[in-house]
Formats: sequence, C-alpha cells, structure tokens
Amino acid sequence: MLSYFVAALPHFLAYFGGALALAVVFLFLYSMATPHREFALIRDGNAAAATQLCGTFIGFAIPVAVVIANSVSLADMLLWSAVAGVVQLLVFVVIARFLFRAISDKITEGCVASGQFVGGMGLGVGILQAACMVP
Repeated sequence: MLSYFVAALPHFLAYFGGALALAVVFLFLYSMATPHREFALIRDGNAAAATQLCGTFIGFAIPVAVVIANSVSLADMLLWSAVAGVVQLLVFVVIARFLFRAISDKITEGCVASGQFVGGMGLGVGILQAACMVP
C-alpha cells in the first residue's frame, strides 16, 4: 500500500498543481474579461459579485474535476480544462451581450438576482459540459 502511495503521489501533485494553476489563471482572466471588478466588489461586500464569481468558478471546477478523473495525461487535462474556462467566459459574453446588456452594471450595484443568474448559468453550463467531457 505504501509503495502505491509513494508512486502515485507525484501524479496527484502534478494534477492538483495543474488544476490550482488553471484555477488561478481562470479567475484572473475571467475577472479581467468582465466589465466589473469582482474582487474589488467582493472586498466591498457586494454579494452579487460574490455569487456570480462563485457560481462561475464552480461551473469551471466541475468540468475540470471530471476531466482530471478521465484524462489520459496531464496535457490532456490541461487542454480540456482550458476548454472549460473558455466556455465559462462565453457564458458571460452571451449573457452580457445578448440577453441582459446591463447585467454588469446590475452586479456592480449589488443586485443579487443578477449575480445569481450569471453564477447559476455558469454552474448549469459547467455541469452540462462536464457530462460532455466524459469519454
């Protein structure tokens, strides 16, 4: 048992480290891509921004977890995780450009319903894409 653990630990560390790095990159890129500044709003107590970012992040993390469980290599995991990040960015673009053009302003103003909508859509799309990423 111990020899298996010792042999598997580097793989765990590589995948977990890769997933954490992807999460940091995703959160940075996502927060830069949206017109409002989620982290500054969250520091100021904006529940709408926190709800939106948490839902979106979970919508990213679920597909990444599924990809990790089913990937054939670290490179495979990184590529499919990048797809998950791009899809989450597209969710916000579609909502902000085509459905509710003022949604970013609403989140900045603290409209929790707007944050829940964006976060919930990100979460839902993340669950759907996770199901599609299983071979």
